[in-house]
Amino acid sequence: MNPFFLFLFALALVAIIYWFKNASQRQGITALKGVLVILGLGLLILIVTGRLPLFSGIPVLLLGIFRKFALSRMLIPLIKLLAGKSGAQKVVRSSINMDDDQALQILGLSVDPSREEIVQAHRKIMRELKNSGDVSDIEATKIDLAREHLIKKSNITQ
Repeated sequence: MNPFFLFLFALALVAIIYWFKNASQRQGITALKGVLVILGLGLLILIVTGRLPLFSGIPVLLLGIFRKFALSRMLIPLIKLLAGKSGAQKVVRSSINMDDDQALQILGLSVDPSREEIVQAHRKIMRELKNSGDVSDIEATKIDLAREHLIKKSNITQ
């Protein structure tokens, strides 16, 4: 293979990784789905033109169709990692000083809740956020911090 094309391929790969690192999660997931559609169409063209044997091409195409085996399901955690989700959570965690009143207000609890009430309130709020599809990393981190703060407080008082 031509060394120039290998160099261009390496540059393109570095550019793609850099873009994913600076892109938001939605942009990364949308781009990944687009890349997978293009790869699927490419495989389909190779099968139709006879350059890829039918028996080896169909299973690869089926992997993209069935959600359970979808390549995007395996790559989405990688995109979240490249997008810096864990880094954003660390910044949010270090910038928020959680107190009892704020934690109780975030979770919608009354004074001195039990550990089970804290966990159930956290699960309920996270489920609602996930179902609404309007989950921001900052909001989810605040809810997690509120749960952790109240659980630590309940362990100390017991």
